[in-house]
Amino acid sequence: MRYLVLSDIHGNWPALEAVLRAAPSFDRVLFLGDAVGYYPDGDRVLDWLMEVGAQCVLGNHDAWLLALDRLPQEGVVLEILSWQRRRLSQRHLDFLSSWPWQKEVEGVLLVHGSPCDPMEYLDALELARQAFACTDHRLTFHGHTHLAGAFLELSGPRPWVRYQRLAEGGELILPPAVRALVNPGSVGQPRDHVPGAAFALWEGDGITFFRVGYNLDQVAQRLAEEGFPAWLYTRLTLGE
Repeated sequence: MRYLVLSDIHGNWPALEAVLRAAPSFDRVLFLGDAVGYYPDGDRVLDWLMEVGAQCVLGNHDAWLLALDRLPQEGVVLEILSWQRRRLSQRHLDFLSSWPWQKEVEGVLLVHGSPCDPMEYLDALELARQAFACTDHRLTFHGHTHLAGAFLELSGPRPWVRYQRLAEGGELILPPAVRALVNPGSVGQPRDHVPGAAFALWEGDGITFFRVGYNLDQVAQRLAEEGFPAWLYTRLTLGE
């Protein structure tokens, strides 16, 4: 079984289209949260996730959108989520509401942030050590940081943890004695200083990372059409 692993699309439909054009064939989709937020087309992203029967977990932006009635309407992030929610159908909201914080697929853990806390940014070795201690899973897929790469733990009397950056793409093969916390990167808004949509393919013990460019002018046009802030386009040009 070959899985397309995606995270942090954030309503960026042109980026998702670029992924689907570039991705080799796959059997199923794993989505690690944050379908909405930042960019205008959260409804189209949710339609596609429903259409392909993706296995999804909840991200912080997804949770905030569902909880807007209980949150102060302050700041650009929540203003965008409020705008998006007004354009979602009850079917979209029911779909989002069905997503758990964690899910297991074929013995692999899916979570948005960390096995310890779905809102945690897993971006340091000490946090990775804590995350490995929070789970018995050999392989965990997570998102949230928008950084493509993997924390690797070699088991033994004195296990060690290291980080492998994979922002430019590459292949990761997991030996039997290694556990991994793998982030495919962000489809919709990378923050590892490499512009383009990030995604991964997982099959057996191998995970292949990809980065694909696309026409950012399409995003700029959508932002202008809907009156979204221009800095959302600038972040895409810089990959940050």
